[in-house]
Amino acid sequence: MIFSLHWGQFINTGMVFAMYMKKSFLFSLVCFGLYGCNGGSDNSKTLAEQFKYDPATQVVENDIHDSVFISALDLSGLDNSKIKSISFTINQKIGSYAKPITATYDWQYILTNGLYDASSNRVQLPIFGLYSAYTNEVTVNIQFVDASNYAFQKTIATDTYVDSAGVYDNVGISIKPSATPTYSYFYLKSRLKNPIIMDIDGNVRWDADVKDDSMSTIFKEGKFITGHVKNISINSLSLYGKASPISINGTLMGSDAYFHHNIDQGKHGILIELDGTTDGALKLESFLSEIDTDGKVIKEWDLGKIFSEYMLQEGDDPSNFVRNGADWFHMNAATYDPSDDTLVVSSRENFVVKLDYNTGKLIWLLGDETKHWYSYPSLQKLALSLSFGQTPVGQHAISMTKDGKLMLFNNGRRSFNNPIGTPSGIDLATSQTAIFAIDSQSKTAQVVWSFDDGIYSDICSSIYEDKLAAQGDYLINYAAADNRTRVIIQGINKDKQKLFEFTYPSAIPCATSWNAIQIPLENMHFQ
Repeated sequence: MIFSLHWGQFINTGMVFAMYMKKSFLFSLVCFGLYGCNGGSDNSKTLAEQFKYDPATQVVENDIHDSVFISALDLSGLDNSKIKSISFTINQKIGSYAKPITATYDWQYILTNGLYDASSNRVQLPIFGLYSAYTNEVTVNIQFVDASNYAFQKTIATDTYVDSAGVYDNVGISIKPSATPTYSYFYLKSRLKNPIIMDIDGNVRWDADVKDDSMSTIFKEGKFITGHVKNISINSLSLYGKASPISINGTLMGSDAYFHHNIDQGKHGILIELDGTTDGALKLESFLSEIDTDGKVIKEWDLGKIFSEYMLQEGDDPSNFVRNGADWFHMNAATYDPSDDTLVVSSRENFVVKLDYNTGKLIWLLGDETKHWYSYPSLQKLALSLSFGQTPVGQHAISMTKDGKLMLFNNGRRSFNNPIGTPSGIDLATSQTAIFAIDSQSKTAQVVWSFDDGIYSDICSSIYEDKLAAQGDYLINYAAADNRTRVIIQGINKDKQKLFEFTYPSAIPCATSWNAIQIPLENMHFQ
C-alpha cells in the first residue's frame, strides 16, 4: 500500500494486523517509516532508516486506566540511547473542527516519570484524549537524536462514556462550529469531580473519574493542580491519570486552612486563595498566597490587614468595612500584571483592586460606587474614573489579556454580605463580559470591548482569552444561567460572533462548571 505522510513524502509500507484487544475491541497496526518499516543497514542512512522494528509484535496496548479516554502503548526493544522523544497524535473525526490531540514526551521525561522499565527495556507511552465509543486512529512518532523520525499507526477502539456523575455524557449542542477557533479544547472546573476536558465539537475528551471538587484548579506543566476545599492539601493529576499529593510549606495560615475559588497564574508560581486563621483571627476569602509547584510559599497578602492599615493612615475607621470572621471581601480570582509588577484581585463584594506585588500598596479600585465601600473617603481616593461602559458588579474570573488589558465576567449582582443598614449596590438585568483599558497614572478607565447575550448568571462564571494565539478567541462560561439551573458554554471571537454553544444542566448552582478555560491539547510537550 502507498501512504502519504504529513510532510508530503510517499513511502512504501506493509500492513499487519494484531489481535490485541481494548475492552473487547479489535484494532490494527500500520507501520511506516521514511524508507519502509525495516530500512537497510547502510551507516550513511539516518537512524530512522537504519531502525529495524516490528510494531505488530513489539507494541502492545496497556490499558492503564479505567477511563475510556486514557490508555497506553508499551513499546519494547527500543535503543534508548538514540531516542530524543516519542509522540502520539489522535486523528480527528471526519467532519470535526477540533485539531488533533498531539503530545510529545521527551526521553528525559520518560526516564524520570516512571515510563521506562530498564529491566525489560520497555517504554510505556500514555495516550489520552481518545474519542469515546470510537475506533481512534493514533499515529506514534519516534524521533531520534539525529532528528530523523520513524512513525507507525495504530487504531484503538473505546467503549461508550458513561459519566459517574450523570451529567457530562449528555451535552446539549445549541450551535455547532463551522470553523476552528484559535483553540480546540477547554476544561470545565467541576464541583462534582475532576476537571472535564471538552473539544469545540462538543465531545468530552477527558474524565479521570476522580470524585474530588475541582473548583480550585489550574492546569500547569501537563498536570491539573487542585486545592482541597476542606483542607490545605493539593492534588496533582496528570493527563494520563497519575495522581500525587503536594504539601504547602510556609503559609501564615493555621491548620484549619482550606482552599476556595480560583487558582491563578502568579509572578513566579501560582496564586491560591485560602480561608483560615492567622494572627488569631479568622480570615474569610481575603487572604492570598503565591506558591511554587512544590507547595513552597513565595509570598502572601492579607487584604484585610492591607486595607485596615491604609484606611487608618488616611483617617478612616475600617472596623465596619474590614470584618474578620465575615465574608466582607469575597475574593474569587487574582492575577499578576507583568506590565507594572502588580496584582489585580477580584473582591466580589466590593470592587476590583490593584496593588503593588512587593509592598502591597493599594493603587486603584474599580467597582460599583453605590456600594458600601464608596462611603469611605480613603477608598474614594483610589477609585478609577470610568469614562465609558459598565463598572464591575459582583465580577468573576479577572485576567490580563495578551495586550495588557483587564478582562472579566461582569455578573451584575449586588453585595450579599455588606453590613446591615449599608448600601448593597445595584443589580444588572443581564450579565456582561468586558475588557477594560486602564491608566493607573491618571486613574481613568474605559470599557473597550463588551458582550451581552441577554443571559443572567449572577454568581460564578468566567471569560478567558486564548493567549497562545496572535489574536485569540474567547471562551465564556455562564455557570448559573436560567435561575442557577443551567450552564451555557460559548466560544466567541472579538467580532462577537458565536463560534459554538453547549449547555449542561446544573442541579446544584455552579456545580457542573463554575469556571472554564482553554487547554492546548493540540500541542502538549512533556519535558
